[in-house]
Amino acid sequence: MKKLLLLIALLGICTTISAQQKQPQAIIFETDMGNDIDDAMALDILFKNMDQGNINLLGIGVHKNNPHSAEYIDIMRVWYGYKNIPIGVNAKWITDLNCNDYCTKVCKMTDSDGKPLFERSKNPKYEDAVEMYRRLLSKQEDGSVVIVTVGFSTTIAELLQSKPDKYSKLSGMELVAKKVKYFSVMAGEFVQANMKEYNVWNDLIAAKYFFDKSPVPMVITPWILGNQVIYPGKSITEDFNWGKPHPMVEGYKSYLKMPYDRQTWDVIAAYYACHPDHDAFTLGEPGEVKVVDQGKTVFTPKADGRFRILVPSEQQREKILNYFKETLTTKPKNF
Repeated sequence: MKKLLLLIALLGICTTISAQQKQPQAIIFETDMGNDIDDAMALDILFKNMDQGNINLLGIGVHKNNPHSAEYIDIMRVWYGYKNIPIGVNAKWITDLNCNDYCTKVCKMTDSDGKPLFERSKNPKYEDAVEMYRRLLSKQEDGSVVIVTVGFSTTIAELLQSKPDKYSKLSGMELVAKKVKYFSVMAGEFVQANMKEYNVWNDLIAAKYFFDKSPVPMVITPWILGNQVIYPGKSITEDFNWGKPHPMVEGYKSYLKMPYDRQTWDVIAAYYACHPDHDAFTLGEPGEVKVVDQGKTVFTPKADGRFRILVPSEQQREKILNYFKETLTTKPKNF
């Protein structure tokens, strides 16, 4: 009987450890939705990993100067079956000059009866982005949250500079240091030495502050990596014939003239946050990254540096693309 009780106890411990190991990764997604279609593809990857129980998507922040960007995110969260995930909007509405905005086009699509093609929330309530971050982070376990930021550094810099409020007595810097495990960041370029990368120069002051002051590590998806992993437009036309309009697919079709293939910058940053242990990834040596001049990024090796850059091999890049082909074309759980 003692042996049986011991066996039962050991099984209970193993079950507890297994449950802890399978705890979904808490993620907050920060995006400039509408500036490029890879933001929508990245959000699809996050929702699919929600379906699979790999992550817990706590919230979505948007800093694009178009109210249809938040509306498009709302369409996506409703379509994928996650209508209660909060959306935080940055009132500054940062823009990139003249982008080809697919959010507005999708939001204005109608069916044959002239009704909106996609369902959205009734009277959606969007939070202030920084307030949303502070509210969500204050409720999480210490060191448990990964923030995926694939746009400009605007909101994150404001979060770091935020003051104590009703959600937490900690400053923004202290709150991030306590609650965030790391940032998965799409920004910067380190092979083409003089390149000013898009996500950096669009809000240069915020980028410099974020890179200088972040109290937690960053894993960077550099420009060159997203430019090496190209999603085939042929997949968009052939692999989504499910008989139901798809907001990500319609966004892709609306962004540029079809057919076209597209780089996967933001999609890689989202994938890494969901599966940092996948053999598709290799991290470069630790170091520090500085934003200099008008948006160039400079990496300096340092043993205790906060920054690691994704540097997968050619074979690993093929694995990344295959993951996208499989995951993006999988029907959502709510379909």
